[in-house]
Amino acid sequence: MDYVILGFLLMRNVTQYDIKRALEQKVSPFFSASLGSIQAALKKLESKVLVQVYDTVENGRRKKIYSITEEGRAYFSQWMLTPVSASRMESQAMTKMFFLGLVSPADRLVICRQSILELENTVREYKTVQIESGKTVFPERTRDIAKFQLRTLDLGILQHEQTLMWFRQMEREIERDIERDMKRETEKEIEVPGHE
Repeated sequence: MDYVILGFLLMRNVTQYDIKRALEQKVSPFFSASLGSIQAALKKLESKVLVQVYDTVENGRRKKIYSITEEGRAYFSQWMLTPVSASRMESQAMTKMFFLGLVSPADRLVICRQSILELENTVREYKTVQIESGKTVFPERTRDIAKFQLRTLDLGILQHEQTLMWFRQMEREIERDIERDMKRETEKEIEVPGHE
């Protein structure tokens, strides 16, 4: 929650209701929060001096507007570059991807590649478990239980492989963007002023 709020504040100053609305409209497929949890997170961020709040009056109503501090910017940047753990891959990786446009192209590539590495490791671990389980002879009384438990492993592998494929595609897009930008910079340097 903290990082989602800081990401929104990097884009513009907001009220807690703006954050709630943005979560519902933009981030809801992978993140949701109540107004109470948003308020608690804002208080925590304010106590850490990562955000600041000021009062304003709009249409005769008093509003609290939140903005990010320099400390908050540094905190968010540090988090963006921290590798995602396998147990939090879905929520953290998707949150980072949502805010990827706020970091440099080089950092985008680092973040994407960290997620790819973690996904590759997880898929490899799951497949090892799958192979070992396939060698196991289960007692008849637990055979049906084991069958469906192993099917959830199949689903986990499928989901992680699909996510991995998506991240690899994103990595290629980011690489193309970087190459395009480098080519533009090179072309600008080659241009000779005053010649037509």
